Amino acid sequence: MPDARPRPAPIRVLHIITNLGIGGAERLVVSAARGLPRDRFESVICCLTGRGPLAREVEADGVTVHCVNAYPGLSNPLAFTRLVSIIGSVQPTIVHTHLQAPNLYGRLAACLVRVPIVIATEHNVYTGKARRYIAVERMLARLTSALVAVSSEVQQFLGRQLRLPLARIQVIRNGVAAPQPTAEGVAALTARIGAVPTQLRLATVASLTSKKGHDVLLRALALLAGRGLCVAAVFAGDGPERARLELIAADLKLRDSVHFLGAVSNPADVLAAADVFVLPSLVEGLPLALLEAMRAGKPIVATSVGGVPEAVTSGINGLLVAAADDVALADAIATLAASPQQRAELGDQARARADRDFTEQRYIGELASLYDELLVR
Repeated sequence: MPDARPRPAPIRVLHIITNLGIGGAERLVVSAARGLPRDRFESVICCLTGRGPLAREVEADGVTVHCVNAYPGLSNPLAFTRLVSIIGSVQPTIVHTHLQAPNLYGRLAACLVRVPIVIATEHNVYTGKARRYIAVERMLARLTSALVAVSSEVQQFLGRQLRLPLARIQVIRNGVAAPQPTAEGVAALTARIGAVPTQLRLATVASLTSKKGHDVLLRALALLAGRGLCVAAVFAGDGPERARLELIAADLKLRDSVHFLGAVSNPADVLAAADVFVLPSLVEGLPLALLEAMRAGKPIVATSVGGVPEAVTSGINGLLVAAADDVALADAIATLAASPQQRAELGDQARARADRDFTEQRYIGELASLYDELLVR
């Protein structure tokens, strides 16, 4: 006879994040909310400062998105009260926080509501945390069911910062779906880049913030132009540094060869239109854009920061250089410009590594396993 017992209700998981803008951590939250098995988990998202462009996308998949509409800090206690109220109304079994402010205020609120399981993910190497913030995080670590780092480098840095044994911090490396470019998007980008004759087309995908090192890349491009190498570069992403970077590009006489696209809805189009992916970051956790470029089979030139060397082995599936070194960055790009064969070999190896170790399916599976483990403790 068929089992007539009712199936248990899915476990409700509330992800708390600053907003659902187009960033790596934000896209990872959307990936988890969409991808966790819905017969076992019901995902809900709470944003602090605003909804962001990914909110509508995830709501179309049936995921509820709440919003506090303000930072719930000491200067805005009403926002913190609102966050506590949202958590209380959702009644989650698991609260999973992401990024600095949500990791602080989200965990404090979850503890006040007595949520059974509280998880915090550290997405980057945050060197600029205030001492009082670190002190509160050390206290919160004792009340947190699990701390997650997106790379071994983030795990080690967080362990030193919070004075925790590494065994208290679990590594769940980021994973991404295989990029799906559109013919229309690729054609439009190719036409735009091809307006000026070039020997190599570069792409970088990241928010335009100082830690991403875009100014270093611009200086490297100017060095290459001085050597007679004509390179076009596409900067996909937006942020507070955009105006300054555009001025730098103009001062370096790169206006015709550098294209600032702003935020893009489908980074796969940018990758498909490029010959080489460049990541000039000064600090990183384990960037999704890098993993997507690898899954797209693009040769990589990246700085050896954060978790990047955990994905890219220099000379095997990409080229790594020191951060903030425009000469080394220019030399690596020039090396790939001179050898289509090396570009192809590095790209093939990058795809093979990412398809094995950095898939969205693997990431979601490890996340679900962590939830299951905490549920039976």
